[in-house]
Amino acid sequence: MVILEAKNVAKSYGGLKVLTDVNFDVKKGEILGIIGPNGAGKTTFMNLVSRLTPITGGVIVYKGEIINDKKPYEIAKMGIARTFQVVKPFGGLSVLENVMVGAFYGKNNVSSKVEAARIAEEALHIVGLADVKNKDPRILPLAKRKKLEVARALAMGPELLLLDEVMAGLSVKELDDMMKEIIKLKEKGITIIAIEHVMKAIMGISDRIVVLHLGRKIAEGKPEDIVRNHEVIEAYLGSKYAKKE
Repeated sequence: MVILEAKNVAKSYGGLKVLTDVNFDVKKGEILGIIGPNGAGKTTFMNLVSRLTPITGGVIVYKGEIINDKKPYEIAKMGIARTFQVVKPFGGLSVLENVMVGAFYGKNNVSSKVEAARIAEEALHIVGLADVKNKDPRILPLAKRKKLEVARALAMGPELLLLDEVMAGLSVKELDDMMKEIIKLKEKGITIIAIEHVMKAIMGISDRIVVLHLGRKIAEGKPEDIVRNHEVIEAYLGSKYAKKE
């Protein structure tokens, strides 16, 4: 079953074309990785799905419904949540309160603080942050602030989770831990689209990979096929990585 479809998706800023005729789908229950050089249009695509920026051309279909004209809060209520590359927790709120914000704006129509706190604590437990729930998130190390981003998105009750470089800047152990946690989210039935530049991570967690370059899709397939694709090697991976794999 397909949960999300991109059909001839395009995005321009004036004369600058960021995405051009991008086509692919996301199957329910899978992890789809999106890779490509800086400026390829990866985060722009996520911004279009979450409706943080308007689409220029084509359509995005979620669970059979075109979402081009939806508002960001409507997208959240439909079961789509995301993280951001730059981690910016809400100042003046504890770790728990930061995650509660996600619960209030998610698809479960939470209206009470008690229910929001329950959902937030469950999300923090999933990502391993229950022991720091009362701390100021700004003092947390990067790995835990990344997990906080994931927890806040989980509190929204997503069916589709968009992860934008949640593994960038992590140590080897932190990277392995995050990979395991993302796979566990898939096992819970959450469909995931993940953008990453860390090849070990994206190749290790993804069922399929879509490769963008200069705003166009240049390849799509299983990780083991993508690393042997000559166009992808030339545009992004490099021969050393391909040979190593």
